[in-house]
Amino acid sequence: MKNNSEYRVCFPEKRIFISEDHNWAFSAWEIGRQRGYIDSGAALIHIDAHVDYVDPKIEIVEITTEQEAINFGGNLGIAEFIIPAQQIGTIGNVYTISNDSVYINEGTEFKRAYTLNHFEHLYRVDWFDETEDKSVILDLDLDFFNFNYQDMYSNPVLLTEQLIRRELEYIKDSIWEWDMITVALSPDFCGGEEAGKYLFDLFLDVFDLDIRKAVPW
Repeated sequence: MKNNSEYRVCFPEKRIFISEDHNWAFSAWEIGRQRGYIDSGAALIHIDAHVDYVDPKIEIVEITTEQEAINFGGNLGIAEFIIPAQQIGTIGNVYTISNDSVYINEGTEFKRAYTLNHFEHLYRVDWFDETEDKSVILDLDLDFFNFNYQDMYSNPVLLTEQLIRRELEYIKDSIWEWDMITVALSPDFCGGEEAGKYLFDLFLDVFDLDIRKAVPW
């Protein structure tokens, strides 16, 4: 992993797009729609330490090419990528799993659980029924596994490797059959470069990905 906000790699055969900063998820979803990985109005399962449900500061424009998608995503703030994707119709309903202290009013377009256990016990069946016959995107931010919400860049508070692996395996195999996956590395919010690389390596291992086979996007 590089300490570079422009870092973006993908595994096209597995429809997995990885970026350092989360705003690039918007671009990846647009590319996925244009390539036929997902249909418009896809359901988004957003698993993150932050809800990232922020109105964009730039005007929404029609996007017709992959380069336009990349250009637009690069101008978004790191928490501004979900709402514009809903506004242009690529994303439909958003289902967030986040322990963020930020409150968002829930409704048809935004629903929330606070932890994976909370989701599993109270929402899994309903959310699965609501997303039937829709494309489903996993959007994972690796800072989800850092429980120090106070310090950026340092002092990560992580679960044991065994528990992180178990949660990653659950996300990979036991929630939905994902049509597309986007992953944000967010090393600053993971507790720094070392913690970020550790979590990225665990993700690659659990998802059976060889970073040497990744291609830039």
